[in-house]
Amino acid sequence: MNLIENFELLLAQRQILMSSFQCAPKNVEDNTRSLLVTLNMIQQQAHEEHNSEAFLCANSVVEIVTAFENDVYFSTENQLVVLQLLLQIHLKQRTHDQAKVFELLLNNNQIDLTKYIPSLALVACQFGVEGLQFSMVGKTPEQINQYILFCIYRGKRLKSIAGIASLNLTPLNALYAEMLLEEISEPLALYSRFVENEYCHSPLFEIFVTSLDEQVLTQIFNLMSRDENLSDRVIQLMGFSGFGKFVPFLAKAMQHPAKTLIAFDALRTLLGPGLDSSIPYQRQFEENTQRRAEFLQFYSAKLLNRWQLYAPDTPGVRLLNGVEVSLETVDKILLKSSPVHQRVAKLHQLRLTGEVRTSSMTIKLAS
Repeated sequence: MNLIENFELLLAQRQILMSSFQCAPKNVEDNTRSLLVTLNMIQQQAHEEHNSEAFLCANSVVEIVTAFENDVYFSTENQLVVLQLLLQIHLKQRTHDQAKVFELLLNNNQIDLTKYIPSLALVACQFGVEGLQFSMVGKTPEQINQYILFCIYRGKRLKSIAGIASLNLTPLNALYAEMLLEEISEPLALYSRFVENEYCHSPLFEIFVTSLDEQVLTQIFNLMSRDENLSDRVIQLMGFSGFGKFVPFLAKAMQHPAKTLIAFDALRTLLGPGLDSSIPYQRQFEENTQRRAEFLQFYSAKLLNRWQLYAPDTPGVRLLNGVEVSLETVDKILLKSSPVHQRVAKLHQLRLTGEVRTSSMTIKLAS
């Protein structure tokens, strides 16, 4: 196996890790270190064996941006991983140059930025990018959406969107702009606009949903449940919301074969290791998918019964990975929990602080 093949294997391993409840932060850190070492070796050898090499061997601001723009070999997810690795190797202490990379990418109308929502904005945010120069005039709708999302993650808010309303925004741009406001005054009306724009599966909708209180969110889930195409999304977002009132619904949903696995994911997101008292851990992660689904369906009744008997009487309290969501617990989850829980923790961090904070762990790439 040559170096590039080994690098691709590590990237494939990373994608599996990032979607696993069983992945510990150390697993991701070890993978990152291996990727950094391998990429350094590839750059040192600079073999012209592969059409991916131009991106892998970029080392300056212009080279990195140009290679990112022209790369057709790596998947979207892997392009963003390579981008972060290159920034760590070549621009680690040069924050101005890091910001310049993201500025050039966001201002580049040759890149289909729709593919990179929300990841590019989130990566830029977690690199602590400041002072990014961007004008909405003459930009594509996709560029505007990506930049607004970056502003949301960085905690930039508007009292009114009157100042940008004159830019002839698309309906979707206007929806993004609404999410920049300091307060969402009519969440049900805003939900209708997500529906009109067919944007209920978007990361922006996840930000919207986790910002809502239990009463309003319940109303929105009831509306979403009328659309069969949104039934899986409702289940997923119940897990993201953190509200324990949805546990009985999710336990019942887990009894239905078509919903078993997605309902389990939502419950594991909410309850974390607390789920182990009702469903044996080894059954939750049985390798055979069919047997795993059967086990989960069998134990769902026990979970429902235990929750009805022992559920904490704390309406309005949010749970993530089995603990009450607060600034302190979110920070711990971001440091010590699975990438799945970390993804949801960032949404709650945004809700609690108004921004996604820069990671303090330099070896850990944004996800």
